[in-house]
Amino acid sequence: MATSRTGGSLPFTGPAYAVAILFVLLPIVDTFSQTWPLNPSSPGWRYGTIGIGANYLISVLFGVLGLGALAALGRHRRTLRVLGILCGIATVVLLVAVIGFLLDAVQVRAGIPVGDGRTRSAFAIGAAKAAFKYVLSAAVMGWMALIAWKRSRALPREKSVETPVLVGEHEA
Repeated sequence: MATSRTGGSLPFTGPAYAVAILFVLLPIVDTFSQTWPLNPSSPGWRYGTIGIGANYLISVLFGVLGLGALAALGRHRRTLRVLGILCGIATVVLLVAVIGFLLDAVQVRAGIPVGDGRTRSAFAIGAAKAAFKYVLSAAVMGWMALIAWKRSRALPREKSVETPVLVGEHEA
């Protein structure tokens, strides 16, 4: 039996949100579990952590895209608004991360022996790929932030339900 979407929620909305959130959170957990123990004062640790994180960025983007699609289809105005803000923050974090990554790459590169041209070349290519992934991911995340924010503003505000005044009652 077909049902209408008006007044109800989309089927599987809860599980779909859960899967999308897992697409965002599990890569973060995986990155830090691979770089444990935390040592943010070490340029090598920061370089490695951000480099490993570059491999998981596509999963995070899919998760955010899923969250946005669900919120837009379900007309979840507040979810879109929160998602837009979080995507904006993530854009800034990704840009700061790539700047820090490139600065750490310069420091780590100094430790590679000068005579080993193949290692230096592989290092440079790996650093460039990771930086490229971060820059592209920041651009897409910023784009999603704008779309989520604009879409949330385009949706009508939820009307508050007013209690009807019964006959004989007077307003205070």
